Amino acid sequence: MGLVTLALLLAFTAIYLSKSFSKKPAFVTTAVEKITDNLDKVALWGSAYALISAVLTPVLVYSGGDMFVRLISNIMVIIMALPYVSGQLLPKVQEKINPAILDEIKNIVARVSKQEKYIGYAGAAISVILFFVLFR
Repeated sequence: MGLVTLALLLAFTAIYLSKSFSKKPAFVTTAVEKITDNLDKVALWGSAYALISAVLTPVLVYSGGDMFVRLISNIMVIIMALPYVSGQLLPKVQEKINPAILDEIKNIVARVSKQEKYIGYAGAAISVILFFVLFR
């Protein structure tokens, strides 16, 4: 479960950090283009995987430090995927959700979108920590 979380975290970190840098290496540009081509599917299934993995992590991981890093990584994937997933799911269920809850969801998405650079840096830091936890 950790390798998939690392791959998703690196993919979303590349998307978020590519928006904050004007000059990017060619390999980053091509990787981000391939990810954004399939971003709807990656965001939806990645957030579903991260949610399931976050629920199962306390049961499957025995070490406290590993569990904490994996939980934070899964939560970060969910936060990074939130703007893309909400754009897909909210129009479908907009009539069924209470307007106050809908406004709060939109406020959270706006906060995440406004802080893209800092979320990208946090994703990079968490990716490095998760890499060292997985491959020590």
